[in-house]
Formats: sequence, structure tokens, C-alpha cells
Amino acid sequence: MEIERKWLVRIEDIPYDLNTLEAYEIEQAYISFRPSIRVRKLRSRSGEERYVLTVKAATVDRDALAREEFELPLDRAAYDALLAKAEGCVICKTRFLVQRADTLVEEIDLFHGALDGLAYLEIEFPSIEYARAFPSPDWVTRDVTADKRFRNSALARYGMPDVSDI
Repeated sequence: MEIERKWLVRIEDIPYDLNTLEAYEIEQAYISFRPSIRVRKLRSRSGEERYVLTVKAATVDRDALAREEFELPLDRAAYDALLAKAEGCVICKTRFLVQRADTLVEEIDLFHGALDGLAYLEIEFPSIEYARAFPSPDWVTRDVTADKRFRNSALARYGMPDVSDI
């Protein structure tokens, strides 16, 4: 079970020196949008690569905080074969990790290519109650957890959402 919240951020408001954080380059593509099935290549700053197949499914929690998530490791050949079957656009982003004192991990995603300029903060929580009670950080722009336009699958399918209302 994945329980997470997502916020939009302005890159200039990020309160960390990104050069000092653990980071991964992520390439992800969707094999299916319904159900959500994606493949990811993650490359660390040291050049280590790993490949993952993820299946996500909605739960009864309709405010998008919780979703079932199943991950399976892939090898490079399987990743490449599945990537060739992708629907929509391939998403490229850099993910920075911030270990908080409260044991939560902040994931800051900076998107590239057609989504350049888009940035998220995501935090996974141990329970729905904790997620709902967690105050939005003061440096974020807007909580978009329940806004389907900002799901990665929607970005791959429809591209950059209109953010003029934000």
C-alpha cells in the first residue's frame, strides 16, 4: 500500500542545496493507463542503474491518498522490451531525497523535457491518518494529491497540465 501526498513547488523556493542530496535520474513510461502499469529506469549519481515494473490500483480511499502498489525488479532487456510498448510520452525527471528527522522522506521531483519547470514534493506516510494530519510545508505552492492532472500517468498521457489556476 502506498500512502502519499503531493505538492507543487517552485524550484526557486526549494530550501535545500540539491547538489548535496541523494539523487536519481528517472525515466518512466506507461505500458497501460488502466490499470496503471509502468516501467522505470533509475540511475544514481554513481551510475548504478536498476529497473522496476510497477502496477498501481485505486483503493476505496477516493481522495487519492492511498493506492495499492506492486513492484517487481526487471533486468535491462525486459525494461527495453516493455519500454518499446509504452503508451504516451516517456517522463524524465530527477528525484532528490531528503531524510527528515521524523523518519519521513521528502522526494523532490524536477521534470525535464516537455515537462521542464514542473516540480513536486512527495511524501509517503505510514498511515492515512498521519497523511491527513500532516501540515503542508511552508515552501510548497499547492497540495495536488487529489488533482488527477498531476498524476504521472496523466502527465505521460496528456502532457503539462494548465497551471494558470494555481
